[in-house]
Amino acid sequence: MDRSIPAEEYSDEKIDRVSKFLHKIISCDISFETIHGEIHANMNLHGDGSFFNAHNMNKDIYACIDGLEDKIQAQVSKHHDKMSKH
Repeated sequence: MDRSIPAEEYSDEKIDRVSKFLHKIISCDISFETIHGEIHANMNLHGDGSFFNAHNMNKDIYACIDGLEDKIQAQVSKHHDKMSKH
């Protein structure tokens, strides 16, 4: 799959939204792969001593990125709530 600067900027914007729930992000990797005309996206996020992973599929790259954000944000938010109760 070819690199797209607008898609990279869009991904960065989405990661910034998720980062408000984490104190320290160590690394974040997003990979895209096209399989049978459908985009498969995978995100690995390491922050606050925990690892988070999300996978999403869609024909549109921006919808795929939005799905990743939703899944990661749900995981990070749940983790944040757990940690704030301790």
